[in-house]
Amino acid sequence: MSDDELIMEIQQHNSKAALDTLIRRYYHEIYSFIYRRLQSQELAYDLTQEVFVKMIKSIKLYEYRNQFRKWLITIALNQVRDYTRSKIAQNRKQEEQIEEGRIIDEKKNIIQIYEIKEQSQEIQNALRILPEQQSEAIILKYYHGYKYGEIAQITQTNENTVKSRVTQGLKKLAGMVRRESEDDIV
Repeated sequence: MSDDELIMEIQQHNSKAALDTLIRRYYHEIYSFIYRRLQSQELAYDLTQEVFVKMIKSIKLYEYRNQFRKWLITIALNQVRDYTRSKIAQNRKQEEQIEEGRIIDEKKNIIQIYEIKEQSQEIQNALRILPEQQSEAIILKYYHGYKYGEIAQITQTNENTVKSRVTQGLKKLAGMVRRESEDDIV
């Protein structure tokens, strides 16, 4: 069933099965978006739950056709923004480290795996330093595959602004990663 069909089923018949299907369909995407923004598994889990609670509370009023994915990521984006603006975000320290959850394939070169993980961590660190709007645009574009127009709708800006944020953010990221690499050499 399509998203719209599931939503109609929920709105007309209060179907728990249809609601569960929607949640399962989008849970990973919402969780990974929030995790990439905040770099905390526990926090991403909590905020993902809050996103779906908000979705459940407002799905009866949902009227956008063929826009559910964007509507849901917009709720997640606003949830992250609300959190980062709150006093809790200012006082809360990140308590957990990124878990080592990968199973190492014995055939791969361990040095390559280490280098890839280190580069990924450098990019994640640099994304946290970028201005919020640039970081959001880059994550939505490159980690979640949204087009510029879709990002503009989600962030409620125009498409040229999104393109500019992505371009400027990528330049800053490249500079930060390059500086870290030069620091490692020295």
